[in-house]
Amino acid sequence: MRMKIGYQDHQFLLFQSLITCTYFAAILLFLYFSGNIYNVGKYKFISILIIIVLAEFVKIFLANLQLEQLPTVKVEQNYLNKTKRNVTKFIKDTLKFSTVAAITIFIYFIVIVLFGAPLLTHHEETLMLALTLTTLTLIPTTFHLGIENMLILFTGSQSLPHGILLESITLNIKAVICGTWCSAFVIPLDWDRPWQAWPIPCIIGALLGCFAGHFITLIKVLMLRLKKKR
Repeated sequence: MRMKIGYQDHQFLLFQSLITCTYFAAILLFLYFSGNIYNVGKYKFISILIIIVLAEFVKIFLANLQLEQLPTVKVEQNYLNKTKRNVTKFIKDTLKFSTVAAITIFIYFIVIVLFGAPLLTHHEETLMLALTLTTLTLIPTTFHLGIENMLILFTGSQSLPHGILLESITLNIKAVICGTWCSAFVIPLDWDRPWQAWPIPCIIGALLGCFAGHFITLIKVLMLRLKKKR
């Protein structure tokens, strides 16, 4: 499950942020104009989360294709042994990622309840918010940094090498959490609007936070490139 990419390159971040802002804007517009905004707290919303995961994977895969350097000569036996090791590592990483993802969803669920979500009711809605937060924070981080570095970042057990990519990932996580938390204030207001139902504002806030995080990164990279040209 690790996407081993040795880049902290402005051009990649520019591409990534632009694509992410584009498809997130498309998702938000689709949810609004199709009326599916009222289904974001239901299991139907899983299809949108799958689209987000696939979009993130495709972005990293395309970057891999551009940056991967294939060796000109390969010894067949060594290649077969390497393939076997890669398959074994992929299986181990997949199992490790699945375990970490399940634990992360559980932790998000508990934290959301502690922050005031219904404990005995609305389990589907709370679970969908936990799944959304996991999708927007854990999965992109794993795709970019790998499982080991993702665990280091989330647990804070040690420092990771500083760089623009790590800054972007950290900013995105903070923006998602902040967007979720800030949007919750509209739920108890007595406006009696259908979109105030739990957890619609929080999920939309998380999506907007992710969009904002990538948009800020896009502006920062453009400014850095402009500064270099000058």
